[in-house]
Amino acid sequence: MALMRINFFSEALGKHHHFNLILPEQQEHYDISEVPSHLPSVMILHGLSSDNNSYLRFTNVERYANEHNIAVILPDGDHSFYANMLYGHSYADHIMEVWRYAHQVFPLSKERKDNFLAGHSMGGFGVIKTAFEQAELFGKACFMSSATDIERLLNYDWPDFKMYGIIGDVTTTAGTSLDIKKIVKNGIDAAGIKELPELYMMCGTEDFIYSDNVEFKKFLDSKGISFKYEEGPGEHDYAYWDQGILKAIQWMTKNEQG
Repeated sequence: MALMRINFFSEALGKHHHFNLILPEQQEHYDISEVPSHLPSVMILHGLSSDNNSYLRFTNVERYANEHNIAVILPDGDHSFYANMLYGHSYADHIMEVWRYAHQVFPLSKERKDNFLAGHSMGGFGVIKTAFEQAELFGKACFMSSATDIERLLNYDWPDFKMYGIIGDVTTTAGTSLDIKKIVKNGIDAAGIKELPELYMMCGTEDFIYSDNVEFKKFLDSKGISFKYEEGPGEHDYAYWDQGILKAIQWMTKNEQG
C-alpha cells in the first residue's frame, strides 16, 4: 500500500490545502514500460470532531483497501457539513475539487461504476448531500450514523462550531443548503430515482441519533427510493465505523445490489 498526503493549491479554498490518499500498489507501478490499470476508489468524509487523518488512525481502512484493491480518498472538510459556507470556505466545491484532482493525477478510474462515497455523522450528511447533488459521478454511497436532523444542530454546543457560519443567522434549516429533504427532492428531480447511486444506510441502535436515522429511513421510503438498510448494536464511535467501513467496502467491491 502507498499512503500519501497531498498538499496542493485549492482553487475552491483560495489556499494550499491537503488530502490523504491510500493507493493499492500494483506490479505495473514499478515498470515504466507498462500503463497502470485504473483503480476503483471511495471518497470517505469525516465527522465533526474528526479530520482527514481519523480513518487512518482509528480504523483499519488501509488494510481493508489493500484486501479489496480499492483506492481511498480522504479530504478535509473542517466543520463545514460539506457545504459552501455563507461565512467561510466553499467545502462542497472543495471536496469535488479533491475528487477531480485525485482522478487526474493518480491511476483512478473515472467510470461511475468504480466511484463510491462513504462517511459518518457530519460526513454521513455529506455523503447524502454529495450523492444526491452529484449523482452522475458515483455508483454507490454508504452513510453511517448520519446527522439527518440538522434542525437540532442550530444551537449545537461544540467547540468553535456555529451553524450560522454555514447557513447564516436563521431559525430553521428549511430552504437552506443543509435542508436534507430539499437535497433529496432536488436530487430525485434532477437525476430521477433510477439514476441515483445505490445507497447503503446504517446506524447503531445505541447511537444517540438512532431515532433521527429511523425517521430519515421513513422519509426515503416515502419517496420510493430503494436502499440497503442495516441497524444493530453500536454507538456513535469508531468501533462501529471501523466495522461499518469494512462492510461498505465489501458492498462496493462485490457488485451487490442495494
